[in-house]
Amino acid sequence: MTSTNSSTGPAADFNHPPAAWQSAVGISLALASNAFIGASVVFRKRGLIDLASSGHDIASGSTAYLRNVYWWLGMLLLAIGEVSNFGAYAFSPAILVTPLGTLSVVISAVLASYFLKERLTTLGKLGCALCILGVVMIVTHAPTAQTTATVPEFIYHATQPVFIGAVLAVLIYYAEPRYARTNPFVYVAMSSCGGAYLVLSAQGVGSSIVTTVRYFPENNQFLQWPMYPLILFMVLTIVFQITYLNKAMAAYSTAIIYPIHYVCFTGVTIISTAFLFREFPVTSLDSGASIVEGFLVLVAGVILLYMSNLEELNKIESEKGKIQDMETEVGDLETVLVDRENRESVRPSLSQSHDALSRSSFQQQRQRRRSSHLNEENGAFLVNRDAGWEEREQLPQYEKS
Repeated sequence: MTSTNSSTGPAADFNHPPAAWQSAVGISLALASNAFIGASVVFRKRGLIDLASSGHDIASGSTAYLRNVYWWLGMLLLAIGEVSNFGAYAFSPAILVTPLGTLSVVISAVLASYFLKERLTTLGKLGCALCILGVVMIVTHAPTAQTTATVPEFIYHATQPVFIGAVLAVLIYYAEPRYARTNPFVYVAMSSCGGAYLVLSAQGVGSSIVTTVRYFPENNQFLQWPMYPLILFMVLTIVFQITYLNKAMAAYSTAIIYPIHYVCFTGVTIISTAFLFREFPVTSLDSGASIVEGFLVLVAGVILLYMSNLEELNKIESEKGKIQDMETEVGDLETVLVDRENRESVRPSLSQSHDALSRSSFQQQRQRRRSSHLNEENGAFLVNRDAGWEEREQLPQYEKS
């Protein structure tokens, strides 16, 4: 039997305090996870760049990336990173692990500047520095002990009224049909709510697995039937989060979506943790203020990073526009040259036709003149002939006289 506490819920069957190494393992796994995920982005992008240079169009459905070594290395690093991230939630609270996710953005930006030759601007470097500063502020002030260790403890908290459920219901049934197409916050907020539920369920499953490993077989959490609906719920939240994040990405620019998604996801995770366990997970007011300040510094760093990316994208688009204008001008010039060549090729034939017509008309005029002259000569001949006949008729009369 489990005893029930009015404030903390049912106690664990074996109420052991967390080991001192658990927090160190959780932070180490979180850092390793973000390093793997950040590196995976660079390797996958390198593979896609190689494929694009070879003439393969991935956007058109080409599967040539399945034969690319860099792409598979990136996918392997991504899988290792996600497993490490799940382990981090098993050993450390969500308020500590979730903000560390921004390090993957910093790592990918730094590695891309070296391996992909992408330019990291001064604004981007400042954003990276702010992200690191915010992470340090959160890590040094956030609690390191898990709130729950067993499935019954987590289920007790999860079955209590949760504010985030009401927020999600309002977003699905009211905000999405009306504002999702005109405001990117709606889809991102829904995806963030799904992500927050994913984090909490992963925290419950992960901490239960750690308890099982530490105290097996006497405290095997897999013998608790709620463990399996919780795993199913975790899978459903993954699908929910990806679905609405894809909707947001399809409707709006990535440079707009990612900062909003990061801010919403981290904020909703912290708020949902507070509502789930009915307390803000900090040890003192000063620690809470430092965590909030660190979170705001993180947000500023992420915004600066993506502003730098947006600046580079605008430059690239501007260069593409100039190239397109040059291609248009070259095409127009080629059209003019072709028209000129066509006119030049047509002009001799026109000249020849004109000369032929001129010669024909000249010959016709000459023929008409000749005919006229002949007619005149014939007329004079006839006149003279008639006159001669008259003379000949008159001669005998003259001679007779």
